[in-house]
Amino acid sequence: MSEHEGADADAYRTTAEFYDILQAERDSRLVAELYGDRVAAARGAVVDVGAGSGTVSLMALACAGAPVHAVEPSAVMRSLLLTRLAWSRADRRARVTVHPGTLPEADIPEASAGLVVCHNVVPTLGDVARRELWEAAARVLEPGGLLLMDRPRARAPRAAEIAVFTPVRVGDDTYEGEVREMACAAGAELAFTYTVRRGERVVRRRGERFLTRMLPLETLTRELGDRGLRWEETGERVLVARRER
Repeated sequence: MSEHEGADADAYRTTAEFYDILQAERDSRLVAELYGDRVAAARGAVVDVGAGSGTVSLMALACAGAPVHAVEPSAVMRSLLLTRLAWSRADRRARVTVHPGTLPEADIPEASAGLVVCHNVVPTLGDVARRELWEAAARVLEPGGLLLMDRPRARAPRAAEIAVFTPVRVGDDTYEGEVREMACAAGAELAFTYTVRRGERVVRRRGERFLTRMLPLETLTRELGDRGLRWEETGERVLVARRER
């Protein structure tokens, strides 16, 4: 599930209950695959933008010795993050600072970060917030530091696309979830549906919707270039920009 830098403090009031049980294990594998090597090699601080429940931050604490800044505007998602940190080793917990709010609002020293990671964030932002994010990333990155992100969609899906999460048993209940992505006027809408079953009976069903924008590579190239960030890698799954020296 996306962990949006642009979300307000009350966002994810529905999703927070179901996020870790249905998505955290899968997302942990995904972020390790997408960013793990670069995070492990980080020398400067690692900034996790839209940290959510801490998938990227906890990976950074485990595989790198650098300080970590976890930036998360949603209060309910921060509560998940802090719960995870409460069960972490004390030496790792001492290396992470949690920032409530967005990256432009975060008190992170200039030119102190070796990496800024934006996982499941960029498409959730409007034009102004996205440009403010690039400016803040350029400010906190050291010269030569890297900005990492999963590649946004350039076009909305022509037909609805549905992804189903692996069901999880908790006592007498089974937790289920799915996300449906559909084109809309502003880009695409992600509609999450969460269901709790006890046997054949539906105990609860909840939903939450998020808007995502379509972002062609040319748009990102122009916006990043205006902030002194140049492409290092433009893969099918990961985009990497480097702050100019």
